[in-house]
Amino acid sequence: MTETPIPYEGADRTTLGQTGQILVTLRAAEEYAAVVTGLDPDEVECARRELTEALISARRAGSADNGAERWRARSRITGLDITARVAREGPLAVVTTVNVRSYGRKG
Repeated sequence: MTETPIPYEGADRTTLGQTGQILVTLRAAEEYAAVVTGLDPDEVECARRELTEALISARRAGSADNGAERWRARSRITGLDITARVAREGPLAVVTTVNVRSYGRKG
């Protein structure tokens, strides 16, 4: 049986959502919640869902340390610029950490 090539290899316009199922770790969800929503730790599942939705359209931004990948999602609608460190585990894109900044909004 021939393996199908991973779609993100060599494809500049491929999104993170097209490469496999996105799994946001608790650490990444907590980082997102602390910066963006100010949610209590009890509400981290809401942050996990929001972050997953935001990263579906992320574009590859290069490699990170230890073979991980960097993906970036920016939205003027939400006002967020999110860079995620993603590790591959089979068909899963595991989001291990995120860096969240304000983007495109002028106060």
